Amino acid sequence: MPIIPADLKLYGSATMPDDDTTQNIGGGISTSKKVEFKDINPTGNLQIVSSAAGDTTQSVTVTGRDAGGAIISEAKTLNGTTPVAMTANTSWERILKAVKSATTTGDVAIEAATAERTGTAQAGGANTITLDAGANATDDYYKGMVIRLTGGTGANQIREIIGYVGATKVATVGANWGTNPDGTSVFRVSQGCVFDKSPNEITEIRRPFYNAVAPTSGTRKYYDKLFFKNTHGTLSLTTAQVVEQADPTGKIAFGLPASKGDTGGNGAGNNRQVAPSGITFDSATKAVPTNTLAAGETIGVWLELSLAAGDSPQDSTYTLRLTGNTV
Repeated sequence: MPIIPADLKLYGSATMPDDDTTQNIGGGISTSKKVEFKDINPTGNLQIVSSAAGDTTQSVTVTGRDAGGAIISEAKTLNGTTPVAMTANTSWERILKAVKSATTTGDVAIEAATAERTGTAQAGGANTITLDAGANATDDYYKGMVIRLTGGTGANQIREIIGYVGATKVATVGANWGTNPDGTSVFRVSQGCVFDKSPNEITEIRRPFYNAVAPTSGTRKYYDKLFFKNTHGTLSLTTAQVVEQADPTGKIAFGLPASKGDTGGNGAGNNRQVAPSGITFDSATKAVPTNTLAAGETIGVWLELSLAAGDSPQDSTYTLRLTGNTV
């Protein structure tokens, strides 16, 4: 079976700061960190839930922004497969960071309390589910959302949707189901994010450039480091390239280290406003060193955010792709 998108994972680095005082950022890969941009639109409440009934002692701390742009944070303890809603903050506009206090038996989701779609599936496969006939007809409409099976075959399983074909209603999920859904499976699709259990257990989900602020004069740059990993057991990705797919703000550039699997930071004593040495930043497509990402190999990606004086706060995303061929 060839490499599929679910085999190519995006992880964080060892040191991804929340402030401008932490030093020597970047470093090696952290397979417990997942990097995502997650908004809640329309603004509303969040809830946490596990796919395993026994997950009742672990907590999830969610930090985000409310509709007015203020940073809010709240921690809740899991109650197994029963959703637990936030109570102190009920108006979430985006998720900035989420941290799971300990490992869990199941996959854990942060869901918008208001579902995007509920219904009964038409069919399912190893890593797919066919939504009901009335589901949205736009390709990738549900991409990036959380799907939870709330009844029928495979009940309580949680996955992230990584692709969706509007004509067929088929959603592809980021990891194979433990039990394939079928025509009895009841589903819930919502905005949010998933602490995956496989292939590596995720305990932190975050946006890059946490709480970056524009200067009062001149230009200020921020740096963060991510990693792509080929998690396929045997196959290599050849002609491997990192491609900037979308940058709506036009303020982010990226660069690759000279070698795969590097553990470099931006230097002792340097905070996230200091560029790592030897990295060229722009938006051009870049070949992975040796042009191949073999099974288990990683490639670091440094991001550079440029903010000019007076830049207003923006809620946006940034999309990188790892492309190539399977051998």
